[in-house]
Amino acid sequence: MKEEVRIITVNENPEIKIRLAIKPSKEDKFSNRTIIIIPGWLSGIDNFLALAEAMQSYGNAVIYEPRGFGKSITPHKKGLFTHQEYNKELSYVIRELGLEDKNFVIIGSCSGGSQAFSYILDGEGPKPLTLTVFSPQEFYGTPFWLPVLGWIPAFIMSFVQKMIIIGYKVYLKRKAAEDSENVSWAAERLATNDDWCLRRYVHEFIIKYDIRGRQKEIDIPILLVTAEKDHFVNPEVSNNFLNHSNSEILQIKTDTHRVHQDKEKEIAAKINEFLLKLEY
Repeated sequence: MKEEVRIITVNENPEIKIRLAIKPSKEDKFSNRTIIIIPGWLSGIDNFLALAEAMQSYGNAVIYEPRGFGKSITPHKKGLFTHQEYNKELSYVIRELGLEDKNFVIIGSCSGGSQAFSYILDGEGPKPLTLTVFSPQEFYGTPFWLPVLGWIPAFIMSFVQKMIIIGYKVYLKRKAAEDSENVSWAAERLATNDDWCLRRYVHEFIIKYDIRGRQKEIDIPILLVTAEKDHFVNPEVSNNFLNHSNSEILQIKTDTHRVHQDKEKEIAAKINEFLLKLEY
């Protein structure tokens, strides 16, 4: 692999283009390993470059920026952000990279991990040898009124979005001050990326995501990475994914939901240890 940012068309009509940032292995002994990194909601290539660069010591790292995320080109059209659409897209990306069944690894951060779970359970195409998932989720406990917001016109929704962010930030400052900075970060990401697409992702993927009771169908080893304290995800949820004998939980000493932040080298080394146990 050569280092590049590759833009590929994953759908012709309507046209959808996504980005892949490719960071080749720095070690010959790991040159046959390919690790696909899927960012979480609001994140993109820029938020995972440090992790990809750390993973270069242990394989070829590819950051896949899904439709609606980062700088992908996605039309404002409902129905393009469902589980089925993301399953097809991930399958396309895997084939574009020339990968075959069981000869690659996926790292998914929060909703990126949910995309990977969805693909393994219901997608068609080559499946990974193993997964690493940051802050895994079985489902997202969204407010009962959230689906209604999907029908509000975009120009009104922009105002509502700002009010929700302000209110949530005030709430977190009283309940979990250390996580209030995540709301500020979210506001900045919504302002600089395509907030329409990011909202549609919530309405079409997040709200409908629910794999409770299906964890045992994921018949591959999983390394589950959690924060010691995380207001947004209960670390205990990870225990529900320990169905494979080789699955493990790695708890990181951090109190931020973005568990990899400033911990990239530590996490990369732990992922390598996990892969070596699997003789990969």
